[in-house]
Amino acid sequence: MNTIRKILTISSVFAVLGFAQGSPEPPPDDWNTDSTASANQPEAALQDSTVKAADTSAIVADSAKSADTDKVAAAPADTAKADTTAADTAGSKKMRNKITYADYQEKVLRSAKKRSKTMHHGLSLMSATYNDKNYWHMDHDANWGMGMGMYYFYRHYFGNYFGVQGRLGALYRYSRWTFDVDEQEGKLSTGEKYTLRHELDRKYYNFSADMPLTGKFGYHIKGTTTFLYTSLTLGLTKPIYELTDTENRLYMSTKDEKLKEDLALFESAGATPFPAYESHQTNKFFYMDDWETNSWIGLGIESRLVSFEIQMFAFGGATQNANHRFHNIGQGSPTWRMFLDFSIR
Repeated sequence: MNTIRKILTISSVFAVLGFAQGSPEPPPDDWNTDSTASANQPEAALQDSTVKAADTSAIVADSAKSADTDKVAAAPADTAKADTTAADTAGSKKMRNKITYADYQEKVLRSAKKRSKTMHHGLSLMSATYNDKNYWHMDHDANWGMGMGMYYFYRHYFGNYFGVQGRLGALYRYSRWTFDVDEQEGKLSTGEKYTLRHELDRKYYNFSADMPLTGKFGYHIKGTTTFLYTSLTLGLTKPIYELTDTENRLYMSTKDEKLKEDLALFESAGATPFPAYESHQTNKFFYMDDWETNSWIGLGIESRLVSFEIQMFAFGGATQNANHRFHNIGQGSPTWRMFLDFSIR
């Protein structure tokens, strides 16, 4: 028994030593860490996969959201663009159907041509031959008269047959009377007969505002701005200022030869009182109740740039006796005037 016990004890010792020799050495620290990481690798991989999956889902979601947002933002622009394109297409279609650019240009040219033919304005120059009658204290008609004027005019045509022209300007008139006022016959104490003649020379320089309105009836020549017409003018003249220059002369005449010789001797000596001469000037300003009316019958030819018209005095009147009046048609020498118009447009 003891032997058996000894054998078992020795076997146990050898078994323990053999087990001790066969057990592996403990791993180093680095290996333990790797082992731990390897041991935990499935869990980390799982977490990484989850994170990556989440990130991928977020990216996909963001992409989908961005795409949706871009689609929504682009939708109004695309709609507006579509509407604009549709409107442009409709407008172009409508423009093409209604009028072309060439037609539009032609229409503009026609409109400009029509305006240039129907609406003119510019400067008028006037020259006249006046024939005053019974003016102021004169019981005789004027020997001679003339006038000049400058006006701004505006002309408008209504169709091809009728036009109206208004003028506003300054008028200068000149009239002259020369006549014998009085003749007296006498006799010297020696028996020679003589005649004393009083001669008057009076000149009027008149400045007025003139406002004639003319109606014209005629015809426009096709394809041009030329207008042939007859006219009727109604005028209103406002006298403003007048200068009067009066000269009185006293002459002595005789048929007696002896008296003629005596007068010649006085004249050569510078002692003759004849002709007796007297001159004076007066200024006159007209009042608001001093007006003249006048009417004229005319004939003329007009174009857009230059026009010419001649008018004959028909009838007229005045508010005061101190205002000018002229011969009507058929009364003595006619009063007439002519206009030359220069159009600015």
